[in-house]
Amino acid sequence: MVRIRVLTLLLPILSALLSDASPLADGQLSDFLKRQDPQVKPLLHLASREAAGVKPRHLRPVWEKAKRARRDSITPPDVGQEANFTGSTPEPVRGANGAPFLSPSNTGIDEENPDNVAPPTTDAGVVPNLKWSMAQSHTRLLKGGWVRETVITDLPPSKDIAGAEIRLAPNAYRELHWHRIAEWGYILGGTGRIAAVDSTGKSYISDIKGPINGTDGDVYYFPPGVPHSIQALDDGLEILLIFTDGNFDALGTTFMLSDWLAHTPLDIVAQNFGVNTSVFNNIPKTDPYILESTAPPPQLGEASQQAIPDPQGEVPNPYVFHLSTQKKTTGPGGWVKIQDSVTNFPVSTELASAFVYVEPNGMRELHWHTADEWLYIISGKGRATAFAGSATSRTFDFEAGDTGVFPVSYGHYVKNLSPTEPLIFLELFKAPQFADFSATQWLALTPRQVVIDLLNISSEVIDTFATTKQIVVS
Repeated sequence: MVRIRVLTLLLPILSALLSDASPLADGQLSDFLKRQDPQVKPLLHLASREAAGVKPRHLRPVWEKAKRARRDSITPPDVGQEANFTGSTPEPVRGANGAPFLSPSNTGIDEENPDNVAPPTTDAGVVPNLKWSMAQSHTRLLKGGWVRETVITDLPPSKDIAGAEIRLAPNAYRELHWHRIAEWGYILGGTGRIAAVDSTGKSYISDIKGPINGTDGDVYYFPPGVPHSIQALDDGLEILLIFTDGNFDALGTTFMLSDWLAHTPLDIVAQNFGVNTSVFNNIPKTDPYILESTAPPPQLGEASQQAIPDPQGEVPNPYVFHLSTQKKTTGPGGWVKIQDSVTNFPVSTELASAFVYVEPNGMRELHWHTADEWLYIISGKGRATAFAGSATSRTFDFEAGDTGVFPVSYGHYVKNLSPTEPLIFLELFKAPQFADFSATQWLALTPRQVVIDLLNISSEVIDTFATTKQIVVS
């Protein structure tokens, strides 16, 4: 009789499981549960968390409904297109391959990285992680701002370049310092002022600004060893910093002036500057990194008011490059602006850069480089596949604030996933000159029969390939 009674109770549960209704909505089951020990939980293996009122330890939310929904919009033929989960929870399912999660996954990260969850069938072999988001980096909060970085411990394949984002509150300084390596900066937002002195004693001061009224932000470069400072103006300043060593946290990368003087005998410091030791009694015992200004500086455009007359003169090559004044190199799907020491930014001898604008649905063409490419997404959403050779490749998804690296000679592209918004990013290289190789141009300039025999395509198709680099294609 007990078994019959249990089966009678289970029938409405099973009926509910086969419908979209919650099993807890059954009146008979509800009355039964009220009579039981309050610690007893209903056995609802396939019900949603919301309907059951409990949090299953090993089931995904709304699993019962999600398992019946189509997991992606890919229909044959599967040519490697991005999986679209049509609003459902991302699942590791692609066509007939894979199976839904049974245990919880980090849905937010899955949604940002669909090509990790359901990679294209063209991905193959083992490629290390080539992506890191600044949002995953530890943020160091300071009086007057903050800083966070991407270094080799975050992105191990990036041996040549490390990056950081730094924010300075209005009028705040990045304290006086220098590096054993080169420093390059792109102004993400706001306005500021830099000052420096080279090894011959020539000085330099200039205002810097981020994108204003649709213009492109400024770029600056300090050679290794050049002492400098940065101060925010107006509403403050935010900068992407690039350094020509992936192991930026290594000892002796950055040298702070106050830190140096605080760790030198005070009588030596006083003798060096020709003053009494009491003058330096208030040197900070620990370097502040960022400090607040005790008086507001002259505003944007008035840097000359702070310039100190220098008998040696001004540095021969400006440390600032104004992207807004540079002409665009246009392709069918966008444009690029390239900066390097050989072409237009003489002082930047150790770092070349490209500012890339990709129109909606456009793409940075298939290409590769003779140096590692370090990538930073300024805005938009992109997708890229890194081809590592030997039938090995992996696809990554990028959003604003993401960084990535394509090691030397890795073939790749960067596709804009948005049909309405541009994708804007920076390419950076530890090299004196920007250089890339275009797959399309290569095929267009190779003897026809070689290409025909290899790819099984017609001469008429090859005739449509551009013999000049498109850089960005539609």
